[in-house]
Amino acid sequence: VLCNALWYVTNKHDTINEESSRKSVLAIPKFFKKYQNYNDTKRKKMKCIKLSANSLESHSQALYSILLKPVIKSSPSWCRLHDDIKALADCLSHYKDFLNKKAKEIGNNHNLLHPVRTVGEFTSVEHRRSCRPCDLDKRYTLLDVALREGSGDFHVFFDEEKYLEHPFQSNIQRYRFFSELHLTVPIDIFRFCPGGSVVSSVCVVPASEKRSEQEILVDGARFALKNKHLFKEYHTRAMRRAFKEKVNNITRISPAVLDMIYKELTLDATTAAHPDTQERLRLISLGETELIADLRHINPGRPSDKFDEFFHHLASVVEESTAADERRHSNAHLSEWISLGDLMERAIERCPANTLIPSKALVRLQFAPRNPYAKTAWSFTSKIDVQYKIQKRQLRAYHPDEHYCNALFKYQRERAIELNNLIDINVVFFSCDDKAKVPIGEPGFAVSTGVRGKKSIAPTSTTLVAGDHDMTKSSLTPSVSLQIDIPGSTDDSFVRGQVSVTVNDSVFQASTPFRHAVSISKQIVDKEQVNVLLKYSDGGVDHRNNLESVKCAYICMFKELNLDMLILCRCAPGHSWRNPAERVMSILNLGLQNCSLERERLPEHDEALLKKCGSMKEIRQMSVKEPHLKEAYKTSIEPVQALIQNRFRRLKLKDKPIETKDPITEDEIDLFKRHLREMFPEMNLEKLQKVNTDKVKSYTSWKQRHCQERQYSFQIRKCTDAGCCIAPNIPREKMALLPDPVLREDEDGHFKIYSEVNGKDTSEADRPTYTSATTRLSLGKKRKVNTKTTDPSFNIISTDPDVQGNFSLTAQTARSTTKCVECLKPRVIYGKLKLSGRQELLLAELISEYSYTCGAPLTPPGHSLHGKTTLKLGIDCSSPLELTYYSSSLGPTDLCYYCGTDGALFDVSLKQKFKSVLPVCKPCLEKGLAYPTFRPYGRTNTKN
Repeated sequence: VLCNALWYVTNKHDTINEESSRKSVLAIPKFFKKYQNYNDTKRKKMKCIKLSANSLESHSQALYSILLKPVIKSSPSWCRLHDDIKALADCLSHYKDFLNKKAKEIGNNHNLLHPVRTVGEFTSVEHRRSCRPCDLDKRYTLLDVALREGSGDFHVFFDEEKYLEHPFQSNIQRYRFFSELHLTVPIDIFRFCPGGSVVSSVCVVPASEKRSEQEILVDGARFALKNKHLFKEYHTRAMRRAFKEKVNNITRISPAVLDMIYKELTLDATTAAHPDTQERLRLISLGETELIADLRHINPGRPSDKFDEFFHHLASVVEESTAADERRHSNAHLSEWISLGDLMERAIERCPANTLIPSKALVRLQFAPRNPYAKTAWSFTSKIDVQYKIQKRQLRAYHPDEHYCNALFKYQRERAIELNNLIDINVVFFSCDDKAKVPIGEPGFAVSTGVRGKKSIAPTSTTLVAGDHDMTKSSLTPSVSLQIDIPGSTDDSFVRGQVSVTVNDSVFQASTPFRHAVSISKQIVDKEQVNVLLKYSDGGVDHRNNLESVKCAYICMFKELNLDMLILCRCAPGHSWRNPAERVMSILNLGLQNCSLERERLPEHDEALLKKCGSMKEIRQMSVKEPHLKEAYKTSIEPVQALIQNRFRRLKLKDKPIETKDPITEDEIDLFKRHLREMFPEMNLEKLQKVNTDKVKSYTSWKQRHCQERQYSFQIRKCTDAGCCIAPNIPREKMALLPDPVLREDEDGHFKIYSEVNGKDTSEADRPTYTSATTRLSLGKKRKVNTKTTDPSFNIISTDPDVQGNFSLTAQTARSTTKCVECLKPRVIYGKLKLSGRQELLLAELISEYSYTCGAPLTPPGHSLHGKTTLKLGIDCSSPLELTYYSSSLGPTDLCYYCGTDGALFDVSLKQKFKSVLPVCKPCLEKGLAYPTFRPYGRTNTKN
């Protein structure tokens, strides 16, 4: 109105005189002054004009155009009016900018995929001390009773209809209620306002009385983060739109139902578009069936429950099959029913006479759909919890000690949780494993890493190519260690924590027990604070805790960290998938997929030396002759190591970035071995085999006082002798050894739980392979010298169904040997035909790539040697060496027949009576085992 009046005054009356124009213009401010004197009733009766940003822009521009008129500064009165008009124009312009800014801000908020106000940032906490029961206000009686009767981690989200006799009538009552709130227990009050017109959420939590201000803030932050999903948030339009789009891609649901589902799942605090409809849907979801009319009674002659008797018995048949074997863990090896007709016949046998039987098509519609998101799923009722499935193939080796090792790992996890809950003990838990070797090509020929499981992002103008070569001389071995965040229960995940990867050169930085021990020691930040260290790994030669080299390495770690206790455990052979560190390998594959690597080119002289080498062993031998080649080779590999480390750093485990460590140097390993030199001066550190270490009396006596040695575990703890060990930081009674799994007395094949055997003196007598080895040992002691019998493995026909044309397992068909990674005994590889040069290379690569254990197959299905080579079946690690090994000259013949130790002895006197006398080591002879003898000399041979 003001703008129009001013425009009229300055434009309509071209011949206006000064006095008339001044009076007409100055009459307008008088109106506003008069408006200010109006009471509220008169103001409400006046017509209010809502101005948009565009209207404000139009009016402000009109006012600014008035200021450009010549008359506006023609007199002092017009000058005063000029200032008022300018102030009004600036006000309108600034308010227009404010509205545009707010509109832009609100538009951005609507497009956010997260709430504008989050619980973590906009939650306040206030501590209130307790009051005496006599001073408790009656208004807080219901709330006080609810908090005092709660147990555990109890909290109350305030609801005025539940904790007040009369709801609040105004915000003043609400403010006074919470400002004067004092209960008989100390409390923390959490307030969170999601924004908009939504009332703030108030949560009352019982608290401790004696806390510092810093502890109050820390406890409040923890509670808000832990229970943020319980606070109602004001969700944006983009969040609701994204949810509806995802649901609409699956199935069609009405918008009202979608809104109800979204609010129930996400605790959205926004106002519903149709509150009455939302309330009816909420009641229906809670089971209020009276709101829905059942129209099935309109169909005469078609009762809906005529097949209920049959379906009841059919459901009982399915339930019995599901609960038949509790040890399957949701895995079945065969289908219980051959066909739908077979399943119906089982149910019909249980039905009484004259029971109505539905058709097969109707029964099939009572199944659960295979794909619940497909449109055909609408036709299925899911009344019977079965569906059609296809069997999945698995390739997993079996080992007799599988169940035993799983129980041992569960014991170790429960021991970690038990020690971690003690206040005065600091526990670290590591899981270690080596990833498969990453091949590296020669200069100018980049070789693929072999990880090609998924597609990678690449420019459209490029093509991902790499060389595909069977044999490479260079490779990298990523060593993975997972420092586990010990959870509160064994049911929680143990695959959480900090992952550290060391990318080692496979030639000069080979994986050894000492390298792993030094790496773990360097990862521990507070070395002086660690009391107990637990480690779980697979059965590789660098982690197997029944090898003397591994024991010596961790004895050094025990001394280096001044530990009170060290517990090492490992999985059964062929079951490395049980190792938590194995779960990290799939993440590392993301950094290696679709990659090709090549080392840097060296000077021509060094490249000529490397060209003469065909394997990593030959490169090491060449470096002995040419010492400078070792440093030159490392220089060539370091850029590739840095590249892989950078790619690994970009990966995460549970949102925690993976760390990469530099490879351990030889000087660090030598410094780490100083503990062995100080403790056992007579020990030869270059020969850490059992044959040599058993001769060191100081070493064997130290192990007897401090260690417990088992097949799958190795434990060290401080002794009570003050002259031998530094006094432990934790009491002796809290350092009980980890018990061995013990079978239940009911002989159902299950082991006792941890609480039943904890703190008791146990043995590994219930280990399956221990039992079979003891049986073989007792039979060997009773065995007399052979006169007519032959070795059971001699001249046996191969029974492997995968072998093409079964043949005799004799010395003539023995082609090579492989060593069991568990017992280190050589096992003979047989083949009907002589292997070609190409097949010998494939066999060498196969032996180096896979870890063989006694009784396992040699080749995986699909391999080119599958069906052409075989091993003797039905053997285990307690089985002796085969006679064909000695007669085929495939390896040294001074290996002990029973344990495979070299340097075994022969009985010369028995060679005069038997054609074949096999060697036996001194420890086996001391156990009472006899020399194996075969093919005695007969009368005919004696005459000759």
